[in-house]
Amino acid sequence: MATPIEPKEAGPKRISSPKKEGIFDSIFNIDNFTGGELPVMWVKRIAFVAFLTLINIYYSMLADGKLHQIQKEKSALEEDRADYTTQKAEYMKVSKQTNLEETLKRYQIGVSTLPPTKIIIQVNKEQ
Repeated sequence: MATPIEPKEAGPKRISSPKKEGIFDSIFNIDNFTGGELPVMWVKRIAFVAFLTLINIYYSMLADGKLHQIQKEKSALEEDRADYTTQKAEYMKVSKQTNLEETLKRYQIGVSTLPPTKIIIQVNKEQ
């Protein structure tokens, strides 16, 4: 005898497939802790901690930039000091009497053997 055919259901057929879990889902699965929902308090706390972390990163980068700027200024200062010392030594060498004699010989001028005379002018303070 023939077997009766059962009527089809009115809704669409659901095909149940096993849920595929990747490595990321298995490592960061917090459904066990939260019961499938993420509480609002956790979101607030996570956002607050992320905000503080960003502030910390910003100020760390700012401090590193200042340290690089300070180091650059220090090296520029040391270079200026070395230039100053070199120029000062050159000026002192040029102003020596022996160096003046050599310079005057180039222009065929002799060094004076007479000391300079002091001129004293008396001024009437009454006028």
